[in-house]
Amino acid sequence: MRASTQGEIVDALRLHVRGLLNSYRDPKTHKIHRTFPFPPRTTLIGLAGAALGLSEDVLWRECSDLQVAVVDIAKENGLHGTGRAEDLIRYKKYKDNTIETSIYIRELIYKPEYMVYYASDEEKMLGKLYEAFLNPKYALSLGRDDELMALLSIEKVSLSSLEYGEYEETILPFNPAERGFDLNLDNKYFEPYSLATLPSTFTVKGGVRMPSGLQTYAFLKNLKLCMKGGGFTDGRYNFFFL
Repeated sequence: MRASTQGEIVDALRLHVRGLLNSYRDPKTHKIHRTFPFPPRTTLIGLAGAALGLSEDVLWRECSDLQVAVVDIAKENGLHGTGRAEDLIRYKKYKDNTIETSIYIRELIYKPEYMVYYASDEEKMLGKLYEAFLNPKYALSLGRDDELMALLSIEKVSLSSLEYGEYEETILPFNPAERGFDLNLDNKYFEPYSLATLPSTFTVKGGVRMPSGLQTYAFLKNLKLCMKGGGFTDGRYNFFFL
C-alpha cells in the first residue's frame, strides 16, 4: 500500500478481531435493515466500553474523545472476503389495546475480520484499555449484543502520520470529494464510496441516549483512493482516525 510518512508518531492499540455474523445498521433503512460494511465510530467505542465494563452514561462521558479507526482485512483470509446473509425477524408491537406482530429483514456480514485501532491523548487510558481487552468485563460484540466477536490479538503499536497515502477497506471522517483524491483502478471491479451522516458520540440524560456530533463518513469498500494529509499508517494499513 502506497504511503509517504510525515514523521509524527502516535502510540496506539491494534486489535485483530473476527466475527461470525455481524451487522451495523444504516439508520436510514426501515423494513430491510441494511448494514454498513464496517463498524462506525460509536460501535467501536461501544466495544471499548464493554471491555471496560462501563455503563452508557459513564462510557460517553469518559470515552467520547477516544480516537478510533478500522480496516477490513477479510480479503486476506481463506474466504478472500466477507459474505452476506439476511435474517427474518418477527417482533411484537402495541396498537391501542391489542398486540400486533410484524417482521423486518436484517442484513448480516458473514465472517468479518478487522484491524481496530485505539489512540488517546491520555497515556493511562491506553493502558486501561489494553488490560481491559485482555480481561473484558462484558462479552465483546460488534453490532447487536449477541453478535459476538473473537479477539485474536492485541498489540501496542506506534503509528506514523502520512503526508500522502492510499486508503482502502476503511472509513474516512469526511467526504472525499471535498478534499480531492486520485482513484486507483488497479482492480477491474470497484464500488463507489458510500456516504452517511452519523453521530460521533452520544449524550445520556435520564437513562435516555441521544445522538450528538453528527458527522459525514465515507465507507470505502472495494475501492482505493489516494489523497494527502491527515491519515496514519502502522506500516501495513493506512487509515484515518474517526
